[in-house]
Amino acid sequence: MSSLLLMQAVASGIVTGCVYALVALSLVIIYKSTDVVNFAGGELVMLGAYVGLLALTFFTLPYVTMIGLSVVIVFAVGALFERVALNTITGRRYAAHADLVPLVVATVGLGYLLKGIVRVVPYTEEVRRLPPLIAGPPLFFGDVILQRQDLAIVAVTIVVMLALTLFFTFTRAGKALRATSQNPRAAALIGIPVRRMRMAAWGLSSAIAALAGILLAPKLLMTPDMGTVVMLAFAAAIIGGFTSLPGCVIGGIVLGVVQNLVGVLLSPQAIAVTPFFVIMVVLLLRPQGLLGEALAPKKV
Repeated sequence: MSSLLLMQAVASGIVTGCVYALVALSLVIIYKSTDVVNFAGGELVMLGAYVGLLALTFFTLPYVTMIGLSVVIVFAVGALFERVALNTITGRRYAAHADLVPLVVATVGLGYLLKGIVRVVPYTEEVRRLPPLIAGPPLFFGDVILQRQDLAIVAVTIVVMLALTLFFTFTRAGKALRATSQNPRAAALIGIPVRRMRMAAWGLSSAIAALAGILLAPKLLMTPDMGTVVMLAFAAAIIGGFTSLPGCVIGGIVLGVVQNLVGVLLSPQAIAVTPFFVIMVVLLLRPQGLLGEALAPKKV
């Protein structure tokens, strides 16, 4: 086995891991802000890609305008879902211990709804690709070859992770979102608009999912089922720590690199089971994930 092949596998794994990480970031935002696991995250990724394709193909918008339009539309979808569906399901505006099962089931329903809506749109059953965000010949880093789109994915993932970390740590809105998740009733008593914060969290998460879809669509064949990438994003979030934004990026990169190395060193067929094996190893050694918060016992 040549060192060149291993280096190429690691480089490609980092790019693939950043794709997982970007989707995982959208999942973690919801979890950090509302304690809900969003199983419609993959369909929001798919929706962002198809809205971008529609803007480019039928409205011939510039790429930058297309990105902005896709992000805004999917942001609205996520915010509207929270306001119409989840807020109605909870019934209690500031419940401290809301039943999360109906909320999780609602996200599953949203995923099927979005997939069904896209399927009835003409030509969506045809396999397509978006043009890359950055076109041009590949770049050489020594003997390693990367496409310009790969560098765009890595750069966007790092920027989004840093921006979200700063947002949740240093801004009043970010701290309000965290307070809303930890104790909605107490947050409401000190004047935090809980409903508005939850709606903003869903919108922000959906916007990041749309951005991930636009970056992923030039590399992955576009179909209404492309949202299955969310399962690998869940794996990345679990490995890195479901409460840590930097952990999502590290978990995604670890997963992407391990998958590629397994495919090169062992067998391509073993790639499918690699995420679950890595999850089991991490949970056995560090249940909270690589960068997750330490588990604290609760009094009952």
